[in-house]
Amino acid sequence: MRIALLAVFAALAASPALAQSMIPPPPPPGVDVPDWSLPQSPTHKQVPPPADFHRASVTFNKPIGIFEGQTDVGGALAPGSAGYDAASGTYTITSAGYNIWYSRDEFRFLWKKMTGDVSLAASVTWPNINDFHDRKVALVFRDSLDDDSREIVAAQHGNGMVHIAWRPEKGAQMTDIEYRSQRQPIQGTDEKGPQTFHPTRFGIEKKGDQYQLYVSWQGEPLHPEGKPVTFRSSGQLYVGIGFTSHLPATPLTAEVKDVVLDNAAARIR
Repeated sequence: MRIALLAVFAALAASPALAQSMIPPPPPPGVDVPDWSLPQSPTHKQVPPPADFHRASVTFNKPIGIFEGQTDVGGALAPGSAGYDAASGTYTITSAGYNIWYSRDEFRFLWKKMTGDVSLAASVTWPNINDFHDRKVALVFRDSLDDDSREIVAAQHGNGMVHIAWRPEKGAQMTDIEYRSQRQPIQGTDEKGPQTFHPTRFGIEKKGDQYQLYVSWQGEPLHPEGKPVTFRSSGQLYVGIGFTSHLPATPLTAEVKDVVLDNAAARIR
C-alpha cells in the first residue's frame, strides 16, 4: 500500500495538471446542492443518496444520430445537452450529475430501444483534459429511464480507468470491476512516475445474459478485459451512450465518436 501511495504522490508531483483535476470545483453559487451528492475529496467523504431520494428523468423524444431519443436521467441540477456532427461521426455530450453509481444515477443518456444480442463500442476524447478526473462516459444497458433502474454499463473515466458496473435490482447498490493500465518507471532511468494510459477505444458485448467488456489501451485491436458478467434481462432494453460530470450542478463535456451499435454479438470493432 505504501509503495502504491508513493507512486500516486510521485505522479501528482510530476503533473500539476493531474493534481488540479483531482480537486472538484465548488458548486455554482445559489444552487442548493445536497451534501451527499458532492464527490469524494480530501475534505469531503462521498456517501450514497438517501434511500428514498429520487428526481424525475427528463426525456426528449427527438432522434440524434443513430439514437431514438435522449434523456437527463435523474434530473441533474443543471440540464444537459447533446449534438451530433454527421461529417465526423462525433456526439458532443454535456452533462452535470452527481454520478452513475450507488442506488440511482444522474447523467445525459442517448438511447435506442433494443432486444436480443448487442455490440456497442465507441472512442472518447475530452475537450478539456484537465476537467475533473472522475467524469465518465458510459456504454449503457438499462431496463428503464428511471433514475434507479436496473442496468449494466461499461464506463471510461477521465483519469483513464475503465470499469464494468451493474445494478442487479431496481434501487439496489451498484458493484463493479475496475481496470487500469499503467506503465511503471524503468529502474535506473529518469522516467517520472507511473503513466496511466487513456484507452483509445472501449466496448461492451451482450450475448444472451453475458456481458463482456472490451478495451483498446494503446490502439491495438479491441480485446476482452476480464471474464463476462452475468446480468439477467428479458425483453426490451434502453441501449446507448451516456455522460456524467460527477459534479452535481456543474456541466462538463465529452466527445464520443465512431460509435458501433449492432443488434448482434461478435460485432465489436
